[in-house]
Amino acid sequence: MVGLTWALKRWPPNAINQAYGYRTRRSMANQESWDHAQRRSTSLIKHWTLWMVCWTPCVGWRWGIGNGVLIASGLMTLGVLLPLFFVERELRLGPPYKAQGSLALWTWGLTTCFVFSVLRPITHEGYEPERTEIGTLVSFQWSETSQDVFLRLRNDPCHYYINRGLGMGLDTTAWRRELIGCEIQLDVVDRPAGFNWFGKVGPVRGVIVAGDTLYRTGHVRNP
Repeated sequence: MVGLTWALKRWPPNAINQAYGYRTRRSMANQESWDHAQRRSTSLIKHWTLWMVCWTPCVGWRWGIGNGVLIASGLMTLGVLLPLFFVERELRLGPPYKAQGSLALWTWGLTTCFVFSVLRPITHEGYEPERTEIGTLVSFQWSETSQDVFLRLRNDPCHYYINRGLGMGLDTTAWRRELIGCEIQLDVVDRPAGFNWFGKVGPVRGVIVAGDTLYRTGHVRNP
């Protein structure tokens, strides 16, 4: 799309032709409609391309390469089709041709949907990917306000937490007494979204010590 935008600006289709430019029955009716269609469609494509430059790396980060390519391709297709809606409506109204409407609602709407998809709460359901972290437990804290329980492993900067651990009957006193200094395995939700930015926060889905599962997605067995 960047290449297409650059080509349209570098070599604008000034004369009516069948090979290059915005070519529809209405745009090719006369030179005035042709000139308006080229200016307007190029402006819309340029606007959409600027957003695509921002969206594409974010889509790849959020959905991965495979799904990201499909989503980005869909967005590019939408960006090429949207000028048909705007330009044809303006040409249908007749001269004097002038721009009506913009892509702002589309671009900000899609951006908002993307932001909400990234910031959706992390759940503990089985469809979410997870990773395994093994290390020595050096800190075990909790919050009476949020009911969350916090774990830190030696030489691991990630802040691991059990969501609403206190409310599930987790005996924090026993856990701290028995597990500090022990090697534990944490099954952690592995999704670069929500507040799990770049692995700095790790929502714990499972806690395993010496082969015994003490916690797994809401089920607690105190030491």
